[in-house]
Amino acid sequence: MGIVGFFQITKPILAFFAFTGDHTNSITENAVAKGMTGNTVLQKLRSLGLEKKDSPHHMGLKRASVLVPLFERSSDTTEPATRQYSSNLHVLFTQRPINMSSHGGEVCFPGGRQDEEDNGDDVVTATREAYEEVGLHPQYVDIIGRMESIESKHSLCVTPIIGLVRPPYKAEPSNLSLNADEVEAVFAVPLAYFANPANCVSKTKIKYGSSTDFVMRTYLFDDVSSGRRFQIWGLTAHIVHAVAELAFEQ
Repeated sequence: MGIVGFFQITKPILAFFAFTGDHTNSITENAVAKGMTGNTVLQKLRSLGLEKKDSPHHMGLKRASVLVPLFERSSDTTEPATRQYSSNLHVLFTQRPINMSSHGGEVCFPGGRQDEEDNGDDVVTATREAYEEVGLHPQYVDIIGRMESIESKHSLCVTPIIGLVRPPYKAEPSNLSLNADEVEAVFAVPLAYFANPANCVSKTKIKYGSSTDFVMRTYLFDDVSSGRRFQIWGLTAHIVHAVAELAFEQ
């Protein structure tokens, strides 16, 4: 179905994103600046494992997946404004066309509903959608982690899949082939950007149920190569913050 079918649920889905709460205090600007090696960061992300992490109440729900594409930029291609970060690990985002009827112009990850051809495999769904949307072939994506699934307002079980793109240039925005019906733009941000609390321009606690608070974050990123400012919020911000938290926490 592509990215449209999934991101119809981005706004309400945040309240169902149950694998993390507000743990911002475990990440500090000093932690990001301490020069953690790329291998250390990847090792932490691989600690997630690849097994399914569905809650019992997810059984029987229709499924969807998103791919969190990571790639390592060389110092030669890293934009000057982001060279302050010790890690060259970047995360790739897409932006939906502004004229789409549902959440036009929003930033998101490649992803969508699971098709019959995926044979029930969340990884296949995520990588297939990435290929359909931005031309990133599955053969270049090394799956390094599967995050806890979440249930959407529309009763979809959604699984974020973390993938490392090799060789890295395959994920460079200038090398991707965009599906104009689903993607208006692509851009990359250092993963460490989301580990610095100072880069979060707003946080809003959302009450879910009787006792659980969830945090909606918003980030603004100035992309030098395109000259554009992108707003990253909602489910997308929630996922990337959780990935950065695991990668860079001390």
